[in-house]
Amino acid sequence: MPVGNRFTRRGLFGAGAASAAAVGLSACGDDYFAPATSHGNDVPNVVLIFTDSTRADFIGHYDAHTGAHNRLADTPNIDALGKESLSFDLSVPEAMPTGPARRGLLTGVRSFPFRNYVPTKGLPLGPGWIPIQDNQPIVTEVLGEAGVETGYCTDNPFLVGPRFANFRRTLDLVRPSYSQGAYRFLNKPFKRPAPRSAIERYLLPRLSDSVEVGRLRSMVGWNSIYRDSDRDYPTARVFRSGINIADDLKKNRPFFLGVDGFDPHEPLDAPRVFQDKYGGPKGIEKTMGITPIQPFETPYSWVIDMELDPETIERVRELYAAEISFTDEWIGRLMNRLADLKLLDESVVIYSSDHGLTLGEGGIVGKHGAVAQWHIYHVPFMIRHPEGKLAGQWDDFFASNHDIAKTALSFMGVRAPGMMTGEDLSVIFDGKRPAPRPHFTSCYDDYVLAGDRDWFFIADSAGLRKRLYDKKTDPKELVNVADQHPDLVDKYWRILSEEAGGTLPQFDRSGTKAVIGG
Repeated sequence: MPVGNRFTRRGLFGAGAASAAAVGLSACGDDYFAPATSHGNDVPNVVLIFTDSTRADFIGHYDAHTGAHNRLADTPNIDALGKESLSFDLSVPEAMPTGPARRGLLTGVRSFPFRNYVPTKGLPLGPGWIPIQDNQPIVTEVLGEAGVETGYCTDNPFLVGPRFANFRRTLDLVRPSYSQGAYRFLNKPFKRPAPRSAIERYLLPRLSDSVEVGRLRSMVGWNSIYRDSDRDYPTARVFRSGINIADDLKKNRPFFLGVDGFDPHEPLDAPRVFQDKYGGPKGIEKTMGITPIQPFETPYSWVIDMELDPETIERVRELYAAEISFTDEWIGRLMNRLADLKLLDESVVIYSSDHGLTLGEGGIVGKHGAVAQWHIYHVPFMIRHPEGKLAGQWDDFFASNHDIAKTALSFMGVRAPGMMTGEDLSVIFDGKRPAPRPHFTSCYDDYVLAGDRDWFFIADSAGLRKRLYDKKTDPKELVNVADQHPDLVDKYWRILSEEAGGTLPQFDRSGTKAVIGG
């Protein structure tokens, strides 16, 4: 990735370009295939890089900003991108996990508080897991109607599955990858799983009779056939597709390109050279020869139930860091290719994630709504402007995934549909501010969370267990002080209720978690 900016079109890209002459104009003539609207003149391309399960504290750019200097993972390319970008220091997805976050990303419409949830075949059971609704806008469809070429590549097993086919149909170029072997049952079931003996080196004893057996067999079976080198790993496949799409789109500017990787999602099986960067075998890997790439039963497990000792937890964290470093390498390759094509000079680059991953904090590994605290809700979010505007600066706006659609549309001079509820962050590059957002609110399964820089609040949607943490004195959110601050508990509960429309939905806890009231 180039160290310096080599911008050749300085001054041409005004942020908030949706105010350009092209906004909302009807197409001339009676050509059925003519765009219904248009994009702005001389607007930038937009490149969206989105990774799954990425904790902000494992990104060097964020780690250094907080002053922690833990260097949990080696991320030189994301760090370089951060130095050339405006970064948001506390970005929180408006709804989690993967499925709800992608829906908010692609539609610009909040999924919080999951009031419209109904159990959906082909998707996990749990609040938020529904497809994009027929009445919701899709950012790539809006761009396509405005004459913008669109491309998207992903190995996200939900986005390449049947429930998100309506999104894929909006694209000019789509490159679905079915390389996430452990999750093929969600899209194209893999019919050549490895034998049980082939997964023993990954299978924790406490998972020997769990659903992870089938997932690991599918993953190892797929890998044994289709993964011959580092270039065949899912992350590499997705970013190679992104590079190829960029080559295809370079003559069709302006364009929108989405590169959406499912890693560093578990199983944590980065190439061996990346695993070795973070130390050798330890814990159960040393004593039993088991590499804990899947250290919990999806979606989460208690550390004590998995019998994970501190050294094994440390190894899990190292394997996660290896996944992030491998992803970082391919982000760098994509950025370098964009520079080689001279597309960085005329492209906005947006990078973010959908949620983090709990790695032993609170005695849990995985993702659990009840402990959707800083290690889950704090994700990276940065925007690189092609003219170098605000490069290396930080912003305190609580940016979120549902802001990305409206921001991309604005950069490209396309009016956002009124149904999009996110904010246009492009105005910041013109010295303006989006509408105030004094706090963040979000939801994960049937739990709701709210906070700011001083306090963090989390509760089940029924309000039976409310917890409050003082982030100034307790940044790791370890000590519940709800009893000491009932006024603040009431404040954040009221904020959540008001943003949910007056009441919070109630979910059936017997199995389907369908909405039963509220």
